[in-house]
Amino acid sequence: MRNIVLGLAAAIVLCLGVRVSHAADDEKKITGVLIDNSCAEKFMSKDDPEKAAEKHPLACCLKCAKGDGANLVLIHKNKELKLDKHGQDLAMDYLKGKDAKTVVVISGEMNAAGDEVKVESIAPAGKAE
Repeated sequence: MRNIVLGLAAAIVLCLGVRVSHAADDEKKITGVLIDNSCAEKFMSKDDPEKAAEKHPLACCLKCAKGDGANLVLIHKNKELKLDKHGQDLAMDYLKGKDAKTVVVISGEMNAAGDEVKVESIAPAGKAE
């Protein structure tokens, strides 16, 4: 009886360990340029949209996101990724900070289609890695 209980306990611990491991894999860190979606369109036709967007001024990004009601997105390599509602709020708060940079690392989960990020956190690219 004791061996059965110990075996069952070991199996439970193993299953919990695998579950925690998968949860850590689901959260990813994505580096890219945080930018308003109206300006992002201009960069997506470039050969290297992320590199081209790095020169986009932070002030323009804030102005467009506040005034024009544009959403904030992340240009990652040659892809434009949407941010979820919570991510929009985090991005605006981040961009208003005194040390804000447009090149960032976003921690979060991608949706199944791979075009939207459920954002957990945003940090400047040099400090988050």
